[in-house]
Amino acid sequence: MKVSRFRGVAEQSELVLRLLLAPAAVVLFGCTSPSPSYEGGRRNILNDDSEYKLAAIEFGELGSYADPYGRELSNAIDLLRNTDRPLLVVYIHGWHNSATSDDVGRFKGFLSRLSTSRQVITNHLNVVGVYFAWSGDSLKIPVVNTLTFWDRKRVAERIASNGDCLDAIEQLSQAARIHEKSYTFLIGHSFGGLILERTVEHTLRTLQGQKVKPPWDLALILNPASDSVLVRQLVRDLESLYRYDPRPVPDSPLKWAGRYEPRSGGDPISENQPTIVELQSENDSATGLTFPIGSSLGVFLGGHWAWNRVAVPGGSTDPNPRAIISEREFYLHTPGNSRYLINYVVTPWKVPEFPQESDAFDYNLQNNSENGVFYTSAPKNSQAAANAGRQSKSAPAAPTTNWLAWKILYAGEKDSAQYGGNARVPFWIVRVPSQIIDNHGGIWSDNNMALMAAIFRMHRPIKKQSITVSGHTVIRETVPVPAKSYVLPTRPELRKQR
Repeated sequence: MKVSRFRGVAEQSELVLRLLLAPAAVVLFGCTSPSPSYEGGRRNILNDDSEYKLAAIEFGELGSYADPYGRELSNAIDLLRNTDRPLLVVYIHGWHNSATSDDVGRFKGFLSRLSTSRQVITNHLNVVGVYFAWSGDSLKIPVVNTLTFWDRKRVAERIASNGDCLDAIEQLSQAARIHEKSYTFLIGHSFGGLILERTVEHTLRTLQGQKVKPPWDLALILNPASDSVLVRQLVRDLESLYRYDPRPVPDSPLKWAGRYEPRSGGDPISENQPTIVELQSENDSATGLTFPIGSSLGVFLGGHWAWNRVAVPGGSTDPNPRAIISEREFYLHTPGNSRYLINYVVTPWKVPEFPQESDAFDYNLQNNSENGVFYTSAPKNSQAAANAGRQSKSAPAAPTTNWLAWKILYAGEKDSAQYGGNARVPFWIVRVPSQIIDNHGGIWSDNNMALMAAIFRMHRPIKKQSITVSGHTVIRETVPVPAKSYVLPTRPELRKQR
């Protein structure tokens, strides 16, 4: 026990030393050139065949397009314009990755597995991926490149605050929506999760009260390396805009999910159709340990000593709202590591029997969830699809040697003492077991792909329809129900003045 405790202290001390040396390392060793990796012609089109299409779009250190002539974006838009029924998947990578890193291959594996699923084939969808690249790995020197926490975080924040990233998302989404049937799915990881989180949240506020559909259908943020100041603000606003009702939306195919009712009136949102979902691995050392240590050191070195006191989300409409605490709590922790913000958890679940005919990814995508239950089928850390993508091969089905059932549960039902007052709003912040996402980089495991497939299907459940065939009524599955256009509703106090 003493040896283990000593080793833990030593590892944390080493981490602190590395973070302290990071700024000096950047100055001494310099940064890589931000010029485009795919200059000229259609070099940024990384795949264009009947299985799936993939383009890369690069951004510089200040968030501007790396290609000053706009050819990368133009080529990606042309892909979408020429693709019928596009299923657009935009992915923003995180720390230590770039336009040419292994993460490109892992994303290829996900696109390949998605394109060969029964649901995509049955509905004649065509998968189009766009890889948003930035210099997430500014130093190529081993070990030293781990010392760029603050530098890369600042770059991610600049990309999120400046306009070209959102401009690319909007133009790509518009190109996809030219077609009658399309779907825009955004994914961000680590510092890429920070970029996506801030981009979509500021967009929601800009569109508040307008009848304009945001440029995405579902935003999925994986292990975001971002402080939770903005998320706390948005969650507080959401609970003032919505009240939770456990009754399902009348026309929803998923009868187990409740609904979020706008306080100012209008159509409710089904609980299973939030516009933003954050997935946080419970054993993520990068966001659970490195991030708070790095942020604390930044606060210390920057001389930031004064902190506002802010309201904790949960029960904001009660006469006696929850605690007022220091905003430092939210600045030093990421959303999925804040006990004040986590509102959903993935928990093991018992079922009578497991599916037999396919892997969990295909099954979750093909079938509506019953009571929020989904499946994984692979051993922990299995990456069959991602490894195939790194070799530019078609992704195989995941192993089916370890079927497990899980349930997405409101966190207060799992632990009422810890999470009982957390806001139940159309923004899921979900804690995920390490069996599904192992540590910070385990987002491309076969099991997490199965979870992403389940969330996609919850967001677009399949509606059954009665048809008559030779005088007999037949129940058959139809195409997925599209998610309703989602913008923040007008505040109740403003609606009353009209």
